Amino acid sequence: MRRYGLIEGSSAIAVLMLVVVGGVSLIERPRVVQSVTQPSAAEPPDMRVQNVRLIEQMEEGDGWELLAHDAEFHDAKHLVIVHQIRAQLLSQTTPPVQVAADHGHIDSATGNMTVQGNVQLQYLGGYTIETAVLSWHAASRLLWTDAAVNIHSAFVHIAGIGLQGNVEQQRFVLQDNVHAAFQLR
Repeated sequence: MRRYGLIEGSSAIAVLMLVVVGGVSLIERPRVVQSVTQPSAAEPPDMRVQNVRLIEQMEEGDGWELLAHDAEFHDAKHLVIVHQIRAQLLSQTTPPVQVAADHGHIDSATGNMTVQGNVQLQYLGGYTIETAVLSWHAASRLLWTDAAVNIHSAFVHIAGIGLQGNVEQQRFVLQDNVHAAFQLR
């Protein structure tokens, strides 16, 4: 059961090997439209909120917390449109994954989310993933994109097309055209 709240105001090497090798499928991911649709001007939101904090809480304690500069709620469409986003995907078993983006939308019925525009995902204390668009499937706790992806840290830069990520395992796999450069100490 999902609950949503609105409040105003060394494994790294294994991950790198999975990313460099690429092509390993985590599990079949559900398809979600990878662009943020804007309702027409004729369909004003049911509510607009600035400096918003949204929380998804699962029964097992996992979920996410999202801070946005502003949000528009379209209740009949189960749609929340957010701008200037900072989110944290929470897990009881792994460190949080941080995500920042220019804007996005959330399906309030499923918890699925797509963000786009200067998307940055930080994980494992020093790795940053950059892409144009990133989708989240709440039920399976998977992240993915079909866009170009760059992963970097102080010692590695990896580029490719498409990414699948399992948040529980903190395992992210680039799908195609993978290139890596490592800096040796």
